[in-house]
Amino acid sequence: MIAIVERGNSRTKLCLFSLTGIIIDVKYWSQFILSSILEEIPNSVKHIRYCNTSKGLESVPANWMEINADSKWPFELNYSLEVGVDRLALVLGAKLISETLPVLVVSCRTCLTFSYLDSKNIFQGGAISPGLSMRLKAMNSFTGSLPLLTPKYEQDISQKTFDTKSSMQKGAYEGMIYEIEQRIRSFQRLDKKLKCFLTGGDGPAFAESLESGIFAISNLEAIGLYAQWKHEQNQ
Repeated sequence: MIAIVERGNSRTKLCLFSLTGIIIDVKYWSQFILSSILEEIPNSVKHIRYCNTSKGLESVPANWMEINADSKWPFELNYSLEVGVDRLALVLGAKLISETLPVLVVSCRTCLTFSYLDSKNIFQGGAISPGLSMRLKAMNSFTGSLPLLTPKYEQDISQKTFDTKSSMQKGAYEGMIYEIEQRIRSFQRLDKKLKCFLTGGDGPAFAESLESGIFAISNLEAIGLYAQWKHEQNQ
């Protein structure tokens, strides 16, 4: 088996894969607790890949292979090496599933990111903007009167609102919807054969509200990290 550990800003995830790429198990933690993660990794696992996109600096076991932009990727980067490794893994996962290029991955996490792998197999980056919770927190932090809200994922299709809280929820949620739809249209102008993927912890909350033709995929980053491991084995 292969263990993939993804350490993000909001949570940590462990995915166990078979050597042939089948997901066997998935575990989540709200914090990075090394001892808890180690308890869930079977002794038979020989390959442990570690992707850290948080600010956490705690050391990990020597047998954990940390993946970064300098690792071997089966595409070219037209981008700074400061790129988040999660974005590289996402487009590689999308490429593996799509089997064709170009692909665009929309990730709804702490931040909303757009990651583009073009028809020439070149990673071309894409926009980064605040995620849903961050938008709500910003309205509270930078004003003196707006409350701190937790995201509400079910929105009324009416444009009417009845109080400040519902106005904030609608603005944050639908603002993300409009941004996603418009950016997808912009990328589609570059190549009509573009395949779009939606992922991230908040991804399912937006899938139904978006136009059809967008593939909602869970564990896409882990799938990409598995594909990166597979690529290394063939070098």
